[in-house]
Amino acid sequence: MNNKEDINELLARYFANEPLTVAQRRELDEWMTAHKQEFEQMRKVMNASLKTTDEVVFDAEKAWQKIEPHLEERAKIIPFRQKARWVFSVAASLLLLLGIGAFYFFRSTSDEQMMRYANTGTTEKHVLLPDSSEVILYPEATLAYCFFGRQEGRRAELKGKAFFQVKKMHGIPFKVETDLLKVEVLGTSFLVDVAHRDKAGVFVKTGKVRVKEASAGEVVIEANEKAELKNGTWQTGVIRNPQSLFGEKERVLVFEQTPIVEVVRVVAEKTGIQIDLGKGLEKNLITTQIHIDEPDIAGELAFLCGCKCETLVKGKHYRLYEK
Repeated sequence: MNNKEDINELLARYFANEPLTVAQRRELDEWMTAHKQEFEQMRKVMNASLKTTDEVVFDAEKAWQKIEPHLEERAKIIPFRQKARWVFSVAASLLLLLGIGAFYFFRSTSDEQMMRYANTGTTEKHVLLPDSSEVILYPEATLAYCFFGRQEGRRAELKGKAFFQVKKMHGIPFKVETDLLKVEVLGTSFLVDVAHRDKAGVFVKTGKVRVKEASAGEVVIEANEKAELKNGTWQTGVIRNPQSLFGEKERVLVFEQTPIVEVVRVVAEKTGIQIDLGKGLEKNLITTQIHIDEPDIAGELAFLCGCKCETLVKGKHYRLYEK
């Protein structure tokens, strides 16, 4: 990187809670890894400013007026929103150049400064938060995010349904709050669905989360577990079909008391293998897990049905029929 100017801009965006692209986030992560001590000192100063008992108001416009004469002539035509970010950049530069300790600025964490996201479309929307946590917002979902300092941590306010891949930040908690329930994690991936009050739930892909609800109380769930709020109480259990739930490409097809007609339809859709059913087999219900790379899917279904399997075109077309 050049790049002190470039990294100062990225640090300014980071501490100003402005969104970063994936490439910018990667570049900043590389710098943080190479300059851990400098970044930790900088972050402590930023966090300390939130805890000071004497309220310090950071006036970006006044700060700009003091700094402006010392900047290049071209900077004088920058709009105020860009000026404010430039000030944060200068602040980051001062922290690096002056040894961190003497420079403080205050960043308000009022609701007005929470970053807000919304998915008004009909497909899922990918969001990268300032802390590098990733969120998939489902249609009609909205999210507000803010960092409140080391102790209170990061908070996301959700309406609707969203999947979270939370970035670990040295023990700084990440909380998701909804009208119905609250979720707290340190670093994990999970789905929160409060799109419908009668079907609210939390589904954990990796890690562990604590879920709270006013009347139902608190429950802790781990990877591949779910907690659903039904009739005012938590109902916990194992996630039966995580690939489908988390929207991943399915490598394993899970069937539970599924009509065999539906099973062969799904197999054909996912693998391209066609399986014809003989008379009377349509009454069978299938409970199994089939890996899509399984070399003898038709043979496995024949075993479960207690029927025979005829190969019409090896690897492509089969027929099941009663003995």
